[in-house]
Amino acid sequence: MSTEQQVQQSLSDLPLWLLLLIGLAGLVGEMRQADKAGLVAGELVKRVMVRFGSSALFGMATLMFVYWLKQDYMLAGALGIGVGLVGADMAGALYSRYLAKRVGLGEVPPVQPQ
Repeated sequence: MSTEQQVQQSLSDLPLWLLLLIGLAGLVGEMRQADKAGLVAGELVKRVMVRFGSSALFGMATLMFVYWLKQDYMLAGALGIGVGLVGADMAGALYSRYLAKRVGLGEVPPVQPQ
């Protein structure tokens, strides 16, 4: 049995609720990262969708690229997760800069560690 058939078989053995739980966990994590003080609900939803969408886009693109290179599926998953997290952070930072320029603040002050 090839690796792709093994992956397909293992994914078909996973219950649907587990796949939904994984997606929900990712969404909740992005909601936690996108939360800023003083944001209205509409802006918070936009920030979550930008972060979650970019995380999924970058992660899946990397996953598919590594599969295309005929590498190990565990390597593809690890790289997909890492690139997805970096992509979400980059998209969140770019969106924050865009909003700051739109409001007229110019440069965004650096974030102070808490």
